[in-house]
Amino acid sequence: MSARDPIVLVIGNKNQSSWSMRPWLLLRQAGITFEEQVLLFETPGWRDAIVKHSPTGRVPVLRHGELAVWDSLAICEYVADSFPEAKLWPDDRAERAVARAVSAEMHSGFPNMRREMSMDVTARFPARPRSHETDGEVARVLAIWSECRARASSRAPDAGPFLFGRFSIADAMFAPVVWRFRSYGVEVTGAALEYYDMMLNLPSMRAWEAGAIAEATAVAELSARSARGAAGAPDPRSAQHCFAVIFSSQRASGEAEAYDATSEAMVELAAKQPGFLGIESARSADGFGITVSYWDSLEAIRHWKDADAHLAAQARGKKSFYERYEVRVAAVERGYKFPS
Repeated sequence: MSARDPIVLVIGNKNQSSWSMRPWLLLRQAGITFEEQVLLFETPGWRDAIVKHSPTGRVPVLRHGELAVWDSLAICEYVADSFPEAKLWPDDRAERAVARAVSAEMHSGFPNMRREMSMDVTARFPARPRSHETDGEVARVLAIWSECRARASSRAPDAGPFLFGRFSIADAMFAPVVWRFRSYGVEVTGAALEYYDMMLNLPSMRAWEAGAIAEATAVAELSARSARGAAGAPDPRSAQHCFAVIFSSQRASGEAEAYDATSEAMVELAAKQPGFLGIESARSADGFGITVSYWDSLEAIRHWKDADAHLAAQARGKKSFYERYEVRVAAVERGYKFPS
């Protein structure tokens, strides 16, 4: 391995992969040149591609020559060791110890917040209730931000705006929480609010957000095209006097990979059912979606509703995938399209 070897950072979805975001942000903030390789979760060939880079089958992975580093905090430590001039830990030994402690706490802790408030950069869930345990973890994050900022200001009144004055690995570790707090409408005040606002407007954070928005739009369009293409939405003229099942739903946060895989499997299974005519589906960035499937008879709809795999998917949907959903069955009497 040579210092001249290019650094390649393999990441997952920018909209959802908080672990990928941490080393990406660190490299950007440190001004270190690297190649970004994005592997979108659960797209064709994703699993085969990631195992070529990572022994765990997960992202992120940093490759530098023959070396592969596959854990977010370990990647950050490797970057700090490789580029000491970037000063990615505080200079003072005591401050460095605190910075490492809060970084490790973020790396291994906050399980309830991770589960109930998964990172979704483009989504907004301000009214979603949180458990008492999650509220306690949110309060702990806010306390860390306030206490670290107070320490930095007390040591140097002109200290920079980050947790320990200048940008450090600690800021990279907590950066995804900034998106979580915005998405879920967490109230932030005082010194923590100053830090939160600064991070939201940091150019590298804005660059990640722009990538997440573009990615989420592309994934939604691809998903809609895939759903239509897999089954072939019926021509309105040939689908007259059929029946439509209209499924409107609000996605819950979390389990994005499992949801996408289950949804794709259900489309493929439905397409094999007797009486199936086609399907159309779309979902907005806030998680609200509508799927319409078309059938030649009510009997075909009943058989699909009672299919064992479909029943299992419904049960998992109620438990993990949806906040709510509604199903309507309607008769299609006529149809037309533009252009004809």
